[in-house]
Amino acid sequence: MQPLLSDSPFGAITCKAGNRICSSLTAENPLTGTRFCDLCCSEPGFCGDCCCILCRKLITLDYDGYSYIRCEATVVDGHICGHVSHLECALRAYMAGTVGGSINLDAEYLCRYCDTRTDLAPHALKLLNICTSVASYADIEKILNVGICILRGSQKSSAKELLHRIESINAKLMKGVSIQDAFKKESCVDSTGNFSALS
Repeated sequence: MQPLLSDSPFGAITCKAGNRICSSLTAENPLTGTRFCDLCCSEPGFCGDCCCILCRKLITLDYDGYSYIRCEATVVDGHICGHVSHLECALRAYMAGTVGGSINLDAEYLCRYCDTRTDLAPHALKLLNICTSVASYADIEKILNVGICILRGSQKSSAKELLHRIESINAKLMKGVSIQDAFKKESCVDSTGNFSALS
């Protein structure tokens, strides 16, 4: 489901980016504790809840939002950062995945706004679990490839094991194995490093 742009002529409360399904518009908005941002969020047309901090375009909620990451670091007075980034944008900008040099990320995301690092292994696990309910081979391949990109090169043992499982499932699907069979005997690592069956 792609975000729809707001066309309300009545001046009702709307998302600054015109996104009718922005989380900032819902009564049960989980992001009410986000810190007010006076930098990027003060720009016209940019919404910190639904615009990528790197490319400024809307995020998509397709498949439980697999394609973006939200920084949930506590920054000031108990408020969270809340900025979002497309994982593809963060990977291209060397702000996600495994990056050497002065950034030194290991299967992590570095928030452009607050410089907090977020472990991406739990997100990769989420991607793997999302795939168990997706019917399209093409969509599963796209989701698994995001997981491969964010875990590739990691030195963490849990990330390496998870990467191996994602690559194994991807290889089976590419050989024509049914979706159900490709996931049936695979196990994955949960966010605490424990293994659990997907089926």
